[in-house]
Formats: sequence, C-alpha cells, structure tokens
Amino acid sequence: MPRLLTLALLVLFGCNPRPAPVCDDGQKNGQESAVDCGGPDCAPCSLAAACVTNSDCATQRCVRRVCVAPSCADGVKSGNESGVDCGGSCGGCADGAACAAAADCESASCVANLCAAPSCTDGRKNGLETGVDCGGTVCGRCPGGGGCARNTDCAAGICADGACSSPCATPLIACGSGCVDPRHDSANCGACGMACPPGLACLAGSCGVACPSDATACGLFCVDTMRDVFNCGTCGMVCAPGSRCVSGSCAPRCAMTQAVCQGQCVTLATDREHCGVCGMACAPADRCVMGQCETSCGLPLLLCGGATCVDPTWDPDHCNSCGNACPMTPNATRLCVMGVCTRSNCNAGFGDCNFSPMDGCERSFMSDAMHCGGCGRFCMLGESCDGGACQ
Repeated sequence: MPRLLTLALLVLFGCNPRPAPVCDDGQKNGQESAVDCGGPDCAPCSLAAACVTNSDCATQRCVRRVCVAPSCADGVKSGNESGVDCGGSCGGCADGAACAAAADCESASCVANLCAAPSCTDGRKNGLETGVDCGGTVCGRCPGGGGCARNTDCAAGICADGACSSPCATPLIACGSGCVDPRHDSANCGACGMACPPGLACLAGSCGVACPSDATACGLFCVDTMRDVFNCGTCGMVCAPGSRCVSGSCAPRCAMTQAVCQGQCVTLATDREHCGVCGMACAPADRCVMGQCETSCGLPLLLCGGATCVDPTWDPDHCNSCGNACPMTPNATRLCVMGVCTRSNCNAGFGDCNFSPMDGCERSFMSDAMHCGGCGRFCMLGESCDGGACQ
C-alpha cells in the first residue's frame, strides 16, 4: 500500500530534477561536504574542511570526516607521490611501481613511468654498480675515470680515491689495450679511434700536412713562405707579376748588382743605409766604399759613438779604444796618457799614501792624525791633526 501511494504521488506531482549546484553562495548545500567545496560538483576542500570521502579533499586524504595533510604511510597516493606512499618526497618506490623520474625509484631507474630493476645498460649508477653501468659483481669493469671500490672494479689501472686511474702516463691515453699519444697518433688523433685520412699526419691533436720545420702547410702543400711568390709571408698572399718574395715580403725585381732591403732595390757596395748588408747604416760623416763604412776622421783619431772623432791616446772616455773610459779617482783627475789610464797629482791637502791607483789620493793631510801634513807624519798620543799640524 505505501508503495502504491508513492507511485500515485509521483504521477500526481511529477519528477523534479536535482537543483543545479551553487559552489559560491557561501552555504553548505547540495551534495557539498563543506561550504562551497567537496562532493561531485564542487572543487575539493582544503585542509581541516569537512569531508565524506578522500575525493572531497584537495589532499586526497579524509580522516574522521576532516581533510588532513597527506603522509607517506596513509595507504593512498597523495601529495607529490608517484605511487602509493612512495616516490616524490616519500622515498623510492619498489620495482613495478609508478614513477615520474628516476629519483622516484629505489633502483634509480624509471622506464615507461614504471620503476625498473637495475641493469648494466640503463645509463645510471644503481644496484651493485660502483660506476655508471660498470663495476661491482654484476656489470663489467669500469674504464679510466669510472667509479670503483676496489682494483677489481677497473678494466685497467688501479682504484684511487674512488675512481679508476688510467694505466697511461700523461699525455698518453688508453685506447683499447695500449697507450697512445693523441697529439701525434694518426690512428687516434685527438681522441681514441679518430683516424686521419690518407696523406695527412696528426699534428698537435689535429689532422694536417706534415711539413719540415722550415716550411708551412698551405692546403695540401708545404711551402717556404719566405720565398714563395704565391704564399709570401702567409698562405694565399700572391705577389704582383714581376716581383719576388724576399724574407716573407713581396719586393720588386732588382738588377744583378743590387739587393732588396726593406722592399727597395739598393746597391750594398755603396749605399750608406745598407752598407755591405741590409740595415748596416754608416755614421753620418762616413761613406760606404766596397760594402765597408769608411770614417772621415784622420789618424790617429777614431770615430766613436757614430759621429764623434776622438783621440784614443789622450781621451779618458775612449782611452786606447772607443768606450774604454778611465775610472774616476778620488781627490785627483783621471787621465789617459799614451792610451793608458792614470791620474793627475793629488789635489791640495790629499795624498796617495798606499801607492795604489785604485783608490786615488785616499789620505787627508789636513785632518788625518796618521798622515798629518804628509804621508807617515803621525801625531803623538793625545794629539789631533788640525789644518795639517798636530796639536
């Protein structure tokens, strides 16, 4: 009977649809679990808001009908976890669990968004490896520079400070089972396996043409850039027709009796700026005769300093030869006599009592109590020399 009554009422009044949700009216209504949040229609609720199920909470965690913060032991995937209670800030997930990055996995290997078991080809140091995909008891031995815990983890060399050392001394490197010099090895030029093409050599780690020390590689040819008119001074520098390359510079062709100096044709036999050889300039007063500078000073004078005529017999600055200056002598005048350095008589009041020309007139007759008024004239005990007299 009640069921028939209910059906009659539905027929009489009709079926009204559920009213549209209002998630911003400031009231808890509809199917909301809290004010303007929760339920199937409104956004999830924040912490401490009322809830009925986990889906009512933004944290996906409803405990005792209140939204709480996620934890790593709540049995649900929440927060930044990639799996249930693992990944993100909750530590590594086991193999097969969901992951977003390698750090989400205990194995440090995330493949197709699932944590995978460590392997020797996953490009990561995981499992029992001591280096990336090498070392330990499962993977092969590590090359030089790879991580290690003991010498047996290394393919060559020894384990030092946690890394496999190279068995080759610098600058050699290990290539295969041997040591090579990548600076000069044409089969391993710059790096292992980098072979130079036929006809080229390994020069300082790069493939190129090997030339003698007096030649330069220009393309595939060795040339003398000091003389080559097509590569004068540097590769590709071509001299003009009719000129030649001299010491790395293009110069005009000169007569048989001439030479090229600073790009000009000169006659070395008579040119004062280039007398005998390029750059040998004669003094202003000299002339170039048969490639030799001739001085204009008459004998016995010499041309010293390029423009000064001196008499080496008497000149104390050029005694016997240019630049041979007589030394200074204390309390006397230095002299050059017949090409020999000497000194004049001692100045008044001084004397040479040790007869050595090296220190000049070393004694003062006016104040020296041991040579008062003259060499060897000493004053008595208690007396002093004043003005050349003992007192």
